Amino acid sequence: MQIKEALRKVELALESMKCNEIIVRVQNGKPVFVDKYERERVG
Repeated sequence: MQIKEALRKVELALESMKCNEIIVRVQNGKPVFVDKYERERVG
């Protein structure tokens, strides 16, 4: 995955966020994957 592609995926995740967590994994200076975890507050 290239850096520009990873940034595009992060941008898409940020646009749909309410209460989420975004993790970008990097190996040898290159992004490996972008994860988005959704959470919901119940209290």
